[in-house]
Amino acid sequence: MLLDSLPQMGRGMLVLLFAAVAIAASTAVAANAPGPAVAQQTFYDPTLGVYWLANADLPATLKLGLTSAQSKYPPINTDGSMQYTTAVEWVYRLNHYKGKGWLSHDNWTLPITVTPYTDPSCSGGPDGRGHFGLGCTQAPYAELYDNLLGLHWPSTAVGIPSASTGPFYDFQPYLYWSSEQVPGKRKGLPGGFDTISFNTGWAGQNEGNHYMYVLPLLAGNPFGGSARTGLQPVDAGKAVYEPRAGVTWLADADLPKTEPFDYGSQIDLEDGSMMQQTAVNWVGALGSHRWLGQKQWSLPSPTELQALYKELEATKLVSPQQPIVPVPDTTIHGFSSIQPYLYWSCAGSRVTGSCGGPPPEKNQQWSFSFGNGYLGTDLLTNSLYVEVYYVPRSIEPKPPLRCRPVAGHHCPKRA
Repeated sequence: MLLDSLPQMGRGMLVLLFAAVAIAASTAVAANAPGPAVAQQTFYDPTLGVYWLANADLPATLKLGLTSAQSKYPPINTDGSMQYTTAVEWVYRLNHYKGKGWLSHDNWTLPITVTPYTDPSCSGGPDGRGHFGLGCTQAPYAELYDNLLGLHWPSTAVGIPSASTGPFYDFQPYLYWSSEQVPGKRKGLPGGFDTISFNTGWAGQNEGNHYMYVLPLLAGNPFGGSARTGLQPVDAGKAVYEPRAGVTWLADADLPKTEPFDYGSQIDLEDGSMMQQTAVNWVGALGSHRWLGQKQWSLPSPTELQALYKELEATKLVSPQQPIVPVPDTTIHGFSSIQPYLYWSCAGSRVTGSCGGPPPEKNQQWSFSFGNGYLGTDLLTNSLYVEVYYVPRSIEPKPPLRCRPVAGHHCPKRA
């Protein structure tokens, strides 16, 4: 997977005041100043020397014919997310839009992560090695996240307002931790953990140093629920009984945001996300504090998480391939419709080149999270969002950006 009406946002946001810029033909404009251009439909990035599309989820409204399940390419989802092969085809069609390309440019590309990627700023895997993870600085999306949007991991680009989903509340349209770890790919190294996405329903695996959410449960029916099917609120709406699975969930799907216990320094208190080991420790604290009078709280298994998602589908509380709650339509630094989720990137030899060369992993491609700033890879069949940029073929006006910091957050860096 934003300033139009200034809704709730994750930390790291800035209020931007764009001055009206009149550019005469003979006026020289600073070529290294970040700012909106082409009627604010693109945004110049002086560090990379590219123009980003200002609408960070254009496929949600411009599907370019990629809507049929019977076509060669899996269809674009209603919210704009799509599989990788569809993303490549969508960019191809964008470059051939009405015979001249979108906004009269025919060299749009997915952001190119130089492969092999060597970035010592990245947190890496569980052994501290590997050029991926949090804190990366050299990938195009990392430049957009850190410098143009003024964010810092694990901040989300878009805060999600409180909302109810049937008997649950405060679900986040992102990934949730399970209790199970998968075998490592290399001998002697731990593997990732099973997770499920409440943005798309995707069940996959992720490294433990990713920032995700937690929804604990209790075995059985400790509050005496009477339902035989569906999802029943119990304990005055503080818990939810799922009779088909024989478990009881916490109703607050993001409790750590307001109750971190002793782990406030390890939890992003703006949105309640955390690394996997912190999730284990936090759930342990939930039990030791006898939350709702119970001490046997645990992280769910992958099977339990998937069963819950299917139950939410069956009761029409979530639609397949759709975020479980609406994402606010907001704007940050001239970029609109940024989704606080994962975006596709591609392998290539240089940022201003073209997609190509060996992928980072078999059957995978690069991805980046605007939910927390994580650079990683995803299976090609996963559904992620798409942002694009183009490299200018000639000098184009680059209006200056004027902004003022809010709550101590910095303005975008200038080259």
